[in-house]
Amino acid sequence: MQTQIVYSKRKTISLIITKDANLLIRAPFGTNKSTIIKIIQDKKAWIEKKIDEIKKHPLCAKKDYIDGEKFYYLGKIYELKISNANKNSVFLSDGKIFILLKKQSSTKTVLINWYKEQALNFIKTRLNYYSNLLNCTFKSVNITSAKKRLGSCDFNGNLRFSFYNIWLDQTYIDYVVIHELCHLFYLDHSKNFWQKVESAMPDFKQKRLWIRKNFYIIANSL
Repeated sequence: MQTQIVYSKRKTISLIITKDANLLIRAPFGTNKSTIIKIIQDKKAWIEKKIDEIKKHPLCAKKDYIDGEKFYYLGKIYELKISNANKNSVFLSDGKIFILLKKQSSTKTVLINWYKEQALNFIKTRLNYYSNLLNCTFKSVNITSAKKRLGSCDFNGNLRFSFYNIWLDQTYIDYVVIHELCHLFYLDHSKNFWQKVESAMPDFKQKRLWIRKNFYIIANSL
């Protein structure tokens, strides 16, 4: 880990872990190095945790939405390729996500809208399959931008799924779909609920554990 200190006209000291897992320190003019060293020591556990997260998930650093950057789609890594065009469009080809971007359009907005569209279409197919398997009926399905909740189900049978699901391999999306469909039977996390989940996905505990360990780190990169 490399450490860089940047002094500026500010009142507080901030620690930033960069995309390449180095430490950037922003401090007010005149700050003693002994003060900075003490803060680094006090924040040692936090620094090590953040660096470890970046090393485990090389794509989890915040995105700049530039040509050549890497993004997830259905569990696979794709390189972003951006070109100018008269109309916005996104498509996959040869391991790349191609974005055709018209003037003054936002790469981030166009890409996220595409992710949302893909998530809705894909999740609908999985909902149709598993709702038949579980013999249940849902009222509606909508896509959200939630980072901390992959899915939800309300008392009326309305289902909501985060578009971030589309970053995951299908087997993890299936777990989220099954989880929410089982809430149509039990709107809690009781023993009966988990038994219902297990009836459709016997190895659901492995999927649930992986998501809890990995997903929220990845989602915060977008």
